[in-house]
Amino acid sequence: MNSIFALRQPGYIGDIPSSTHAQTLGKDDFLTLLVTQLQNQDPLKPMDPTEFTSQLAQFSSLEQLNNINENLEALHSIQGGFDRLSALSMIDKYVASESETFKFHGEAVEVGFRFNEKIKDATVYITTAEGQAVGDIKVDPPSAGEPFVWWDGKDQNGQQLPEGIYSLRVVGTTEEGDPISGSSLVKSRITGVDFSAPETILMTTNGPVKLSEISEVNNLTISETND
Repeated sequence: MNSIFALRQPGYIGDIPSSTHAQTLGKDDFLTLLVTQLQNQDPLKPMDPTEFTSQLAQFSSLEQLNNINENLEALHSIQGGFDRLSALSMIDKYVASESETFKFHGEAVEVGFRFNEKIKDATVYITTAEGQAVGDIKVDPPSAGEPFVWWDGKDQNGQQLPEGIYSLRVVGTTEEGDPISGSSLVKSRITGVDFSAPETILMTTNGPVKLSEISEVNNLTISETND
């Protein structure tokens, strides 16, 4: 037989371990097939040296790819450890993340926005969980990047609102005067870290946030913001 793949043709009987029947062949399976082919070749019609050399080259390439894959898995594991350490170091820091809702604890909340194109002004609308409008903040013109503004927790009549869940909606105006919706951002303090999920979860005063969803980290800690 002139090809190791011929060994897997129907009707062939060879001393091949059952592991080689898996859908994915590893380097050990590849080598087993190659050795089995040599043991069962026709002495009167031995394998072509050129083809044998080619198959050895395939085995070498397979082994190198397997080693690269193992190295990548090791790097991924190391990176995961760094991510955990990074997340732990963020406890008590303030972070900004994209969110359409926020928890009001009776103190002023810092909210912001992001647009995919340049705008000349923007308005942040705040509503209760039931959809009742309680306030809006005009930003004209907004600063570059991701602007943030403070909401003092009061309604349009200056009355202090109760603690609870509130919603955000941001609408801007393009340079051409067309309305455009933006993404709302909320700043919150990290209170803990959850490693039980596949991706690291930061526990914040505004609820759980994935580490990948963080757009900004403020280096001020609780004690520094109270000075």
